[in-house]
Amino acid sequence: MDERIAIWNVSHDGEITAVSQDGDTLTIFVSIPYLRRRLKPLGDSFVLTLAGIRRAERRDFVGAASSASPLREELEIGTPEILRTESQSMPVTVETTMGQMILDFQSIRFTLDTAQDTDYKTIERVCDEYWTEWKAKSEGSGSA
Repeated sequence: MDERIAIWNVSHDGEITAVSQDGDTLTIFVSIPYLRRRLKPLGDSFVLTLAGIRRAERRDFVGAASSASPLREELEIGTPEILRTESQSMPVTVETTMGQMILDFQSIRFTLDTAQDTDYKTIERVCDEYWTEWKAKSEGSGSA
């Protein structure tokens, strides 16, 4: 699957803690401490930099649309958590605890909150490792 889309499911449970738009580039900080602490140096977030933005829109639960920049205002009253996407192609619709983000962009870059570059495969790997360990622990505790 296209990593521009797949990252939103890998980021499940991640909280959007900061957003900045500069021209056609949107930067989103996603805090997922239980995954991020598996990578050095220590940190708690991944930074998703979306370039070539063609559409960045938010929809509340009633369906009212606004540009992505009001997301910064929403961060003043709450922290949206990423739930999932069922999108298979662009634009991607990301379900959050505060509504939807509809994003259409050309490319994505992944960095750590400590400014080191990373890639989708690394984020996916630590996610898979975490959930495999979690499942093993939960099955082990149920058999005692």
